[in-house]
Amino acid sequence: MLIDQLNKPSTAIRVPRPGYENVNRLLAAAVVSRQFCHILLSEPARAIQEGFAGEQFTLSADEYELVTAIRSMSLADFAGQLRKALPGQYAPFEAQPSNYTNVGSWPM
Repeated sequence: MLIDQLNKPSTAIRVPRPGYENVNRLLAAAVVSRQFCHILLSEPARAIQEGFAGEQFTLSADEYELVTAIRSMSLADFAGQLRKALPGQYAPFEAQPSNYTNVGSWPM
């Protein structure tokens, strides 16, 4: 019985569906680099053009237009605006116990 509860956590995680990989890579670069984040927030076209750590971001015309139109002072707000503009692109999936080390913290 306890094992069944551990295998069925109530935590849902939102992950992107396929199709916006480069937008997600752009956000990931901003998360790991404060300098890149600053460029993305202040000059998004430049951030896309220059890429990050040798990686290029190949966005569709619609993605490019959306990313370059966003004006934000924080990465959280930037990502929130992206999420609102890309409705239905995020779907919950059930968390897997192997992804966690502190199983005792799960709500049951």
